[in-house]
Amino acid sequence: MACEILGILHWNEYSDLRPKSFEEVEPEFIAHCAQVHEDAGFDRVLIANSAHRPDSLPIATWAAAATKKLGFMIAHRPGFIAPTMAARMFAILDRMSGGRCGVHIITGADDVEIQADGDFLTKDVRYRRSHEYVDVMRRVWSSAEPFDHEGDFYKARGAFAHVRPLSGSIPIFWGGSSPMAVDHGAQVADVYALPAVGVEQVRQMVTDVRIAAARYGRTLDYLISTRVLVADTEAQAWERAHAMQRRLMEEVVDNGRFATLPGETGSQAIERGLTDANRDSLDGRMWSGVTRVPTGRPSINCLIGSTDQIFEALMAYAAQGVSRFILSGYEPIEDTRHIGQSLIPRLRKALA
Repeated sequence: MACEILGILHWNEYSDLRPKSFEEVEPEFIAHCAQVHEDAGFDRVLIANSAHRPDSLPIATWAAAATKKLGFMIAHRPGFIAPTMAARMFAILDRMSGGRCGVHIITGADDVEIQADGDFLTKDVRYRRSHEYVDVMRRVWSSAEPFDHEGDFYKARGAFAHVRPLSGSIPIFWGGSSPMAVDHGAQVADVYALPAVGVEQVRQMVTDVRIAAARYGRTLDYLISTRVLVADTEAQAWERAHAMQRRLMEEVVDNGRFATLPGETGSQAIERGLTDANRDSLDGRMWSGVTRVPTGRPSINCLIGSTDQIFEALMAYAAQGVSRFILSGYEPIEDTRHIGQSLIPRLRKALA
């Protein structure tokens, strides 16, 4: 298993407590945040994608020019450009960056959301298309001569790339929990990405993917993506967590996303919302208390506790076969540095 620590790179200095308009683009922040991740010891950064986000490839290109060794996990959606063209785009970035490119295949879980880009296929059909897409890209990366391809979704004559990846290929990341996602990911992925869930759920998901991969004579690496809220002591971590959660709950009560009941004051609504959000919100070290506040902004569960407790929680995932971790905090610069100082050296030593 390859140990790899990843962060997240946004196109502006966004945080949960200080959200910025998605319309704001901050090139200086992109470069600075990438450099902070590199200096903190991260191997890669994830650059996300969706039907409304800025495209991930230009962000990766900008960040690559500002760094020397930081790698990239570039979220990419099949279906909107030809796989031959995508293969050439990723190959040239890989060569220009010295072999730092990685592609995260996003098939899309929400049928409605991807219709914004004109994709009206069902999810199961999209997984079949993503499989073929990866096959074509890999063939472009490896073929020394032009080739023809005729599949269920793509047809090409004389496909070829003069510039191919530095090492001959580019790692493919893949995610999804449905049987179709697991089956196709087991056939084409190098790394299977898992969500921020408890250890027992991760154990079952890894088992399912391993069984599927074994049918095709393959083995994969496994990655989990989680926020981390880490402090010197557990009490300090919870103090920060509850202060952040309260500020977010105050926000949603003020803006009407969490409605007050008849006769209820705003303060009472906040307390009711916090009680609801914290009920059964802890699974081991995995806390869902922030994700339950209806801000309308993307959020995932977080691991919470002292440095020792977070390290032990991550090692529990490692015991299930996870060797790659996307670790992000709630402040894009300060938390990245803290994770680099407190967790990354210990993880590398333990997983070596």
